[in-house]
Amino acid sequence: MLHPVPFLALAISLLMLSCEAGQSARQLTAVEKKETTLAQPPTLKAPGQKGPTPALLQVRQGEHFSLEARRSNPTGSSPTGSWVLELFKGEQLLAQWPAVSGYGSKQTADRLWSPGNGAPLPIGTYALGQPEPWGSDLWLNLEPQFKTDRSGLGIHNCNPGSGCLCIPNRNDLNVLANWVEATGIKKLRIVD
Repeated sequence: MLHPVPFLALAISLLMLSCEAGQSARQLTAVEKKETTLAQPPTLKAPGQKGPTPALLQVRQGEHFSLEARRSNPTGSSPTGSWVLELFKGEQLLAQWPAVSGYGSKQTADRLWSPGNGAPLPIGTYALGQPEPWGSDLWLNLEPQFKTDRSGLGIHNCNPGSGCLCIPNRNDLNVLANWVEATGIKKLRIVD
């Protein structure tokens, strides 16, 4: 007789959600699973880490809110797929969240190629949609503002991610969604 807990752990290790809304789960090889690790929590506690407040939502003339994502490793190489998503008001860092984009083994793959190669999001600017339900999860649509074959991209809760920007911690995703709704941010910039 199979015990439910070990069987469930095996099933979870073999499946991963695709980044395209509405697609079914796809099999993940053991090698890719082993090479992808959880993103590390941010070391900096920024003032907006827990969400928007009236004081943080106030902007001076010329200030605006912006979102940027980059690899965690400042040299531009992240063998684990660990990224960080940062929220700014002008030059001030308000919040940052650990993120994942692409399989650890695919960090150097062609990022502009059509979906399915497991590469991270391409560098560039994306139109950012408002948070919307995606099954029992949240989805923030990302529409590239440059020429690419990539499609079905978004920000959502998962780890590992095969090509979207995945936020491993659901509470972090909820806080991000609150910021997007409160500020009306409409763009995300992938910087490396």
